[in-house]
Amino acid sequence: MMHPPTDDIPENVPAPATPYRGTPEALAEELRTISQSIRIEQVPDQAWLPLAKYCLLVWDWNAKINLTRHTDPDRFVKRDLLDSVMLAQHLAPNEEILDIGTGGGVPGILIAILRPDVQVTLCDNVAKKARVAQQIVDDLGLQVPVYPQSVTKVLEDFRYDSLVARAVGPLARLCTWLKEDWHKFGRLLAIKGPKWVEERGEARHRGLLKGVDLRRLISYRMPDTDSESTILQLSRQRGAQAVDET
Repeated sequence: MMHPPTDDIPENVPAPATPYRGTPEALAEELRTISQSIRIEQVPDQAWLPLAKYCLLVWDWNAKINLTRHTDPDRFVKRDLLDSVMLAQHLAPNEEILDIGTGGGVPGILIAILRPDVQVTLCDNVAKKARVAQQIVDDLGLQVPVYPQSVTKVLEDFRYDSLVARAVGPLARLCTWLKEDWHKFGRLLAIKGPKWVEERGEARHRGLLKGVDLRRLISYRMPDTDSESTILQLSRQRGAQAVDET
């Protein structure tokens, strides 16, 4: 299974051609200022410097491997950080989560920084992306396991309270991957763009939501766009059994 590096939220501003030249400390203050301008208020003070260091690491790697289009402070805050903050609010203390198709580490690495009480694991079946994620985790000093495997392979050996996913494919694809494994985790939290209603319709038409509860937890405006992000929660209906695609 392939994990495309983009989501379905329109992007109109090109990524900058040159890397960020400031210090981590200067970047941390810039991230804080931008966040305040759009009223992101849930970031602990001690998280700003690790977030800045994360940005510098992923932007440096992005010159070698395609991890993100959000390669400046403004776009990082208004896309990656905002999505991660909104999802982190729906996680319980000590919750064990698996970020599937993590790519550059959003939202998993950011949640590990924002919510050190949450136990985060990452996986990506693109081996070179998993290796980069591992290096970023190591450089940040985070205790976050990284598996160069698909979510279905990881679920053969481990169980999680929640799976989290962002920009890894439409709902039908996610439900196809997980159709035999809903009993192995508590829920899937998927960050989706404005096409989520169409994706839900496709998944229903293909019978992939049979035995699955789908709830919209929250929708919120993406700054500088006419689009919304939505966090969906999918879980196996109580008493339901795994079913084949129809």
